[in-house]
Amino acid sequence: MADLEAVRREFQEVQLSAAKQKLSERNVVEIVAKLIELNYIDVVYTCDGKEYLTHDEINKEIKEELQVHGGRINLVELQEILNVDLSVIEGQVGKIIKQGTFSLVLGQLIDKTYQNQLAEEVNDKLQEQGYIKIADIVRQYDLPFEFVSKVLISRIGSTIKGRVDKFDRDVIFTEAYVRRMKAKIRGALSAVTSPFTVTAIQNHLGLQENLFTSILEDLIKSSRLCGNLMGNIYTPDIYVKSQNDWVDTFYQQNGYLEYAPLHRLGITEVKEYIKQRFHQEDIVYLSSSCAGKGLQDLVEASVDETLSQDTWLDISTILPSVFTTNDAQQLLTAYLKNHNGAIICGKTIIASEKIITQCHEIFKDRVIKKAKKDALADPKKFAPDEGKGRSSKDDDFVDMKEERREQRRKKAAAGSGSTKSGGGTQGREIKTKSTKKKGGRGRDNDRGGDSDDDNNKPSQVEVIEFLSIEELSEIIRDQPFLRDCPEKLIKEIATQLYRPLNKEYLEVVKSTLSEIVGTTSSVDRKKTHNVLQEKILGLWTNVKLFEKGLKNFKDDTQTQLSKHLLNTVCNDMCNIIVNAVAGDHQMSVQDESTLTNEERLKLIMKLPSKDQVPLTKLHQAVRGKSLDEFFNQFENLCGPEHLGLMLKKPDKKKERQLTFSHRQSLAAQLKDENDPAMTLHLASVILFYTFTQTILDTPGRLVPQIVQFLSTYLDTEKQTILTDFQELVIKSAKLKSSEEEIEDLDSIEKEMKDLLPQVKEIALTTRKSAGGNED
Repeated sequence: MADLEAVRREFQEVQLSAAKQKLSERNVVEIVAKLIELNYIDVVYTCDGKEYLTHDEINKEIKEELQVHGGRINLVELQEILNVDLSVIEGQVGKIIKQGTFSLVLGQLIDKTYQNQLAEEVNDKLQEQGYIKIADIVRQYDLPFEFVSKVLISRIGSTIKGRVDKFDRDVIFTEAYVRRMKAKIRGALSAVTSPFTVTAIQNHLGLQENLFTSILEDLIKSSRLCGNLMGNIYTPDIYVKSQNDWVDTFYQQNGYLEYAPLHRLGITEVKEYIKQRFHQEDIVYLSSSCAGKGLQDLVEASVDETLSQDTWLDISTILPSVFTTNDAQQLLTAYLKNHNGAIICGKTIIASEKIITQCHEIFKDRVIKKAKKDALADPKKFAPDEGKGRSSKDDDFVDMKEERREQRRKKAAAGSGSTKSGGGTQGREIKTKSTKKKGGRGRDNDRGGDSDDDNNKPSQVEVIEFLSIEELSEIIRDQPFLRDCPEKLIKEIATQLYRPLNKEYLEVVKSTLSEIVGTTSSVDRKKTHNVLQEKILGLWTNVKLFEKGLKNFKDDTQTQLSKHLLNTVCNDMCNIIVNAVAGDHQMSVQDESTLTNEERLKLIMKLPSKDQVPLTKLHQAVRGKSLDEFFNQFENLCGPEHLGLMLKKPDKKKERQLTFSHRQSLAAQLKDENDPAMTLHLASVILFYTFTQTILDTPGRLVPQIVQFLSTYLDTEKQTILTDFQELVIKSAKLKSSEEEIEDLDSIEKEMKDLLPQVKEIALTTRKSAGGNED
């Protein structure tokens, strides 16, 4: 160290001496660098490298600059002033902070002097305004909230004359400010006579909600204000007193309380308020009002008198007008919990049950008289669920809604059923007459090929009832003891009588029908059986003759003819058989020809299983393709186990008579026919009989197959005429459907008109030779 001191002295002497030789700046820099390298000195370069500073000098200059800047300076700004590296300044600032009187906040060095000055400025402002928010100070001085809060709160009671809000630590106020606010709040609310929202006063005074509430609660607790604070609603005691006085007076005068006016008075939980206010009273709580003991006694006395006199009363006439129908109903329901023999109608009308008994007596003779009359007039109307459809609102009959749905379904099925526009190649349905089709529908038209849902006519729903509710009401209304009776009660009585009267009516009908069935003579039954025998035998003979004719064809044509026969004549036979069996169980329909497939099956399902099984098989056979299956099921049902009908096969002579008669009928029809398509149809069927000696029931769409069949029997000339005529008929039908080429249509019709007499002549004059061909 002694050497170092010696070097320093020499260096200083050189600097101060006026010697002729001096050290250059470069030499000085090199010397200092060497000293620093040897750790002889510890100095800091300035940023421009022109000066050296010791750490003590930097520490001193930092404090001096901090004092110059009022106790608060940014480190970046300090670095610019001292012209040394920022890391050096940060290191020295760290040492300064350890002294305890300085703080580093967001890159700013702050001393105690600045903090005291800040507290004094805040106190001046606090005394001026009465309160301040620390958040406002933070924004004003651009300092962190935690730092400002710590500085200010630590000086409360010393530098700062005030106190911190216990609910909001962000607010500092003076006692004088609190006294002023109390005076303002007391003055504002002392004049309030009704519930008042205190938010307006709070906003006007600029107080925090917690501080305002605290001051207001202190005023109420100390009785400086007479009232109650609920949420932000202040209710003065004078208002509560006047409110209670109004409620007490109204209840004492009227014996009831309505909820709506109490709501308007500001009472939110009305029922709870009434229970607390009148906890010793016997009160019934209703929908919109509550009734006291006096009003309840009035209602009970009036109802007791009504029931004792077997009359009726509209309770709304004795209740206050503010009572709703629901209120009246609740009062009556509460009364009837302990009383019997009364009914409530329309919510407000109460009547004795004896009124219904009296009205029931009025209809006893009417029920018997009408039931016997209706049963004798139309017994089939009361058969369980006939094909024509009917329903009753009584439990013993089909529900009305179900029947309506069934009717709509049938209408939809009928709307999508077969039409009469052409199947096959001819495009036209031709009607022919058939002999000996007793009891049939007399129609041989094609039912749409393979369709099994033909003639689905919607049935009309018939409600079986004694009288409708409207008719019952009309009779009840005319009774002297119900004069001036409300219409609601009349309707209620009629509704309650409807089902019992219907049940009695149907029981009398059933009894009457049983008597009718029991007294039916054996002669009548035998006559009915003979009529059925004759009808079935006629159709059986016809279908057998038609079967013989269609066997002249093979494969697909025979199948189509069989299906057509099943859909026509066989369908009629099935309907007759089903209706006959149903008649034995009082369930037959008036006209079996109107039965659709669905109605027939529905009727079958109503029969006992003994009859239901074979009839179901017959129904399925009609919808099939096999005539043999149909014949087997039909013969079974006509046998002794069921209907006991005799099916005879006609002898050869009878058969020839029937087929010839059928041929003559077709010939007579052909002579008067001018329609080309019908003429071709009739001519082909007559010629078929001529060469096969059998009759044929065919749809129009199969006429081309018959013409093709006849080609093996006719000579070339006649076959050509018949074929040409057929082609013209087909062309005419196509042109008519397209509605175009009218000139071509006129030409074709002219040609058909020319050939028409020749076709008729061929059909009527052609004879079968001994060899099988034409003669």
